[in-house]
Amino acid sequence: MKEQGEVQVVWREERRSLTLEGEPVLEYALCWPQVEQAGLGGKWISGYYARMARRWRRRWEREVYWLACLELAARREEAKPFAPWSGELRGETVLLRDGVLSLRFFGSEVRGDGRPARVRWGDVWNLREGAPKPLRALFEQKRGWKNRLWRRLLQQGEERRQAGDCFLDGDWRQKAKKARPLRDWCLIEEGVEVSLPQCAAAPAAEGCPVFVLPLEEKSPLVKGG
Repeated sequence: MKEQGEVQVVWREERRSLTLEGEPVLEYALCWPQVEQAGLGGKWISGYYARMARRWRRRWEREVYWLACLELAARREEAKPFAPWSGELRGETVLLRDGVLSLRFFGSEVRGDGRPARVRWGDVWNLREGAPKPLRALFEQKRGWKNRLWRRLLQQGEERRQAGDCFLDGDWRQKAKKARPLRDWCLIEEGVEVSLPQCAAAPAAEGCPVFVLPLEEKSPLVKGG
């Protein structure tokens, strides 16, 4: 494997407009990463995201496109205007250091009602192994780490709710626990970033509420190399 400083993450982009009888029906923008100069591990990670991109592309070009065509046909029968549907998947590299790659993804879709459906998640990889990095690796086998993280999330959420910074539901604590936000995380300089699924514990207009959970001690994964 080459030196870590030579590893690069290149983001591939694709845009397409699907039509029916010449009329735009669905437009989508797709973005996915390709890891270069990281040996076999980088190839495995790149292959994973290439497959992910195919799944999103196939969904938009089949299921969602067909539904959009049905709405277009219904609108034509009623002599009503039709607004093309849209989809987007984009991502960014948030940390690349000491053999660790952390990525953040955003997905959105707008259908006939015009209301955006959103999704957000993070992935953290061990570059050498080409395998996901488990969250517990940040805590070096220390007991109770998950409970401590959860308490920080709840405290931050309550502070934001009371300050009016984020309009969480009154029973958001119970709803958030069912959503299991610690599963999809990314590593940033400030600590661990997690988010709640849209509508899981807040109104749809809030999107995916984000929480940044500082670590008690600097993990080896976030130290400078």
